[in-house]
Amino acid sequence: LLGVVPLEIGPRTREELAAVEAQAVAARTYAVSQLDGHAEMGFDVFGTVEDQVYGGIEAERRESTDAVRATAGQILTHDGLPIRAYYHSTCGGRTAAIDEVLDRPGAPYLQSVSDRGPDGSDWCAISPRYRWSSRWSSEELNGAVRDELARMFGEQPGALGPIEGLRITDYTESGRVRAVAFFGPGLELVIERLDIRFALREPDGQILGSTDFDIVPGFDDEYEVHGRGFGHGAGMCQWGAIARARAGQTSEEILDTYYPGTRLSRVY
Repeated sequence: LLGVVPLEIGPRTREELAAVEAQAVAARTYAVSQLDGHAEMGFDVFGTVEDQVYGGIEAERRESTDAVRATAGQILTHDGLPIRAYYHSTCGGRTAAIDEVLDRPGAPYLQSVSDRGPDGSDWCAISPRYRWSSRWSSEELNGAVRDELARMFGEQPGALGPIEGLRITDYTESGRVRAVAFFGPGLELVIERLDIRFALREPDGQILGSTDFDIVPGFDDEYEVHGRGFGHGAGMCQWGAIARARAGQTSEEILDTYYPGTRLSRVY
């Protein structure tokens, strides 16, 4: 955890310690819930974004070490079991239920939660990724995007016809995009949830910021989306947690907000 928390929450000030403590509890809970998660390969968690980023001793920071030690042994439980403590960078105003955005079963503590503050603004509005936009030329859509679609459907890129456009075909209960259709002459491919972010990569290769976006009208040879938030959107919103900490909320209050119905338990 000493090498995980500072990379997952980033460098923080003492004013934001409650958010770091909440991150420490969430990261610990996730690790405990993943014991034997990759038993067939001989380990529990990947030290990457596939599970949790681990940077070793070189990544350690004073504030995150203090947060890990202040919350030693504490995890979140539901019905006596460790929860699946998912978290993400920025919810954009509302978190998502886990089964809306990932191919995972639903959970009562991973439901959609409003991130609206008492002043009417979103807590995570302080995030540099609170709002964003992405644009693809027709050439880019028929290059890297089509290649990724071909990979997803087990086809050779040349076997797919040209992509002439895309449209949203379904939304989740919290208002995120559930499905997108890519169409052209003799072509209509529909992808859902996380696949949307991998197919609509940025020109630099980064996956799409989130599935909370709108497609806006553009020129004939350009396609543009305007998006909200960054990450899958389920569980704790890290930038929301940071803003709440700055406003004086405790780590327990932060965790209660993003993981409703859970209990903070000391297990060792």
